[in-house]
Amino acid sequence: MSVKPIDLQTNIAQMHEVARGAQVRSEAVGEQQVLLDKESSEKSRLVSSRVDQNKKAEKTIIMDEEKKHSRREHKGREGERREKKEEQTKPLADDRMGRIIDVKK
Repeated sequence: MSVKPIDLQTNIAQMHEVARGAQVRSEAVGEQQVLLDKESSEKSRLVSSRVDQNKKAEKTIIMDEEKKHSRREHKGREGERREKKEEQTKPLADDRMGRIIDVKK
């Protein structure tokens, strides 16, 4: 298929519109890149702040759990001490003592 002179004449008149459309597309790509760059920098800033917040939250959670654990251990030790004191205060005796009476003839 060959190009005829009439085709060139009609295409030359439309060159400005085609060039304008190409320029708009190339500018749009540049603006899109700028917006994507801004979004990515904002997301990275938010991620770093979230990481800092998560670290702080983890530290407080760990500290709270350690406090609860140490309280439980402390209460457990007190309970053991009370049981030991109760065992020490109880006289050592056999439960069956006094129930069985031997009668000798």
